[in-house]
Amino acid sequence: MGVTSAFAYKEGHSFLHRCPAWIKLFFVPAISIVIFKVPSPAALCILVLQTLLCFCLGFTLKEQLKDLQAVLYYAAILIFAKFIGAFFTGGIQKELFYDLKETSFLLLKLLCVMQTASLVFKTSTSLQLREGLEKIERAVRKILHLKGKSSLSDSLAFFVCFIPQVAKNWEQAKKAWFARGGKKSLRMLLVLLPVLFSVGMKQAYNSAKALTIRKNP
Repeated sequence: MGVTSAFAYKEGHSFLHRCPAWIKLFFVPAISIVIFKVPSPAALCILVLQTLLCFCLGFTLKEQLKDLQAVLYYAAILIFAKFIGAFFTGGIQKELFYDLKETSFLLLKLLCVMQTASLVFKTSTSLQLREGLEKIERAVRKILHLKGKSSLSDSLAFFVCFIPQVAKNWEQAKKAWFARGGKKSLRMLLVLLPVLFSVGMKQAYNSAKALTIRKNP
């Protein structure tokens, strides 16, 4: 069964699936910083290697594009805005070309970062991510000699694990909309976004309540 929503875990037995979640979470920020520091040709090579790695892990092109679609939509809007701005200001072609070039480099690096995050989510379950964050926090608290209960990892886990959940909710809402004969339009967004917000808030409340009960039985 394929991935039905963005950033959804896909079962597998690859080396990346077996890699402890705390290692992946620890290196994601470091890799992201490196991506923004390296020249654009190097970022392009990284993106190509990431894409090939995804194919080796069994992730289809459709599954990869679903995770990257937010950046692709942002890219389309940004490039369109550049052209509109140049049209109304009588923009000089050379300046427009330079702006598009710089924008393309930025978008390329954003795609690399998003692909890095996608690899983590696709190869780690929500439980593994939560336990990985707890392990990192315990190590940091031990190094800094901090006392008391760990709490930061719980908040981070809620945030990190809620990303694929929101994507799943959105896919389910769209499926219900189309099943009722709805069309992809502005009206769909106006109707479904409040529903998405309401469902997300309810799930967040229930999760927080369950965590409180678990910690204070």
